[in-house]
Amino acid sequence: MSKITDQPETEFHAFVANCLMGGDRITQIGKGWIRDIVEFDCGGYQFMFRQKPDVINGNIDQFKGLFVETTEVVASGIRQAQVSKIKAALDRICWLLSFAGGCRVICYGYKYKNGSDLGHYTSASGVAQYFRPVFEIRDGKQVKAFVEQTYEAYRRLEKPRKLNAVIDYLAQAERDGQPIEVRLILAFVTLESLKATFAKSQGIPYIKGFFRKLPKKQGRDGEKYSFEELLTMMLRQVGMRKGLKRVIQLRNDLIHSGLSRKPHSRQWVLYADIHDLIREYMLRLLGYCGRYTPYALERRGVSAEIK
Repeated sequence: MSKITDQPETEFHAFVANCLMGGDRITQIGKGWIRDIVEFDCGGYQFMFRQKPDVINGNIDQFKGLFVETTEVVASGIRQAQVSKIKAALDRICWLLSFAGGCRVICYGYKYKNGSDLGHYTSASGVAQYFRPVFEIRDGKQVKAFVEQTYEAYRRLEKPRKLNAVIDYLAQAERDGQPIEVRLILAFVTLESLKATFAKSQGIPYIKGFFRKLPKKQGRDGEKYSFEELLTMMLRQVGMRKGLKRVIQLRNDLIHSGLSRKPHSRQWVLYADIHDLIREYMLRLLGYCGRYTPYALERRGVSAEIK
């Protein structure tokens, strides 16, 4: 970072909610200690996340369904001219943490003391959740590795691929009490969003309400790409080859009739499969290499790996 001598450096403090992450480093407390710190090196800045003691030592179940002030974040050596950039970087980290834990992690305020006491707090909505996360969120070391490994790809892709909306859809689908049909519809909307932004990124023309193939005859509209064709292309770009027939059939049932004739238990199995499809795609899209946890119950006991 370049030096600007007429702008003093000081600490940036931010406040984060619904982050149920465990620590990676310890803090000494008298004769004892607590593992409450995770440091992220992202975007050219170092962010120290310090978790509140009851988040580290308490039972996660007590936080479910509540807006919980969990974390203070500190970045040192920051000039006022850098505040907007550091806020943007912190928001990206929070979105990655939201994906990692399946829980909407939110920065709801910050303070920057440089003589003018710059700061801002905002109203925020979202609740803590803990259900089949992508990573063992209590393992701060694993979460740190994921965030630092994927931050730059997320920064590059967040707007063209609308990744914050994708992550929010997934978190909304996982809220307690959601009917399985609502969960499935949100999962399909997530796939639709990913499919549409993929097609745009590939320069596929959108004409008269459809993404279209190149026309066979000049002056004519090209044939429409089907949902399945675009989804297959999107997955193959990141090295995934998946059968999509069951997913497409269930999507058509729900989108066209609002209900599915499949048994409730079968819909849950398919929802888990769709969730894992999105989970793996997002990890590959962001360039992640390493282990993660599948969503489906029958696969929860063994971690998956992307090499």
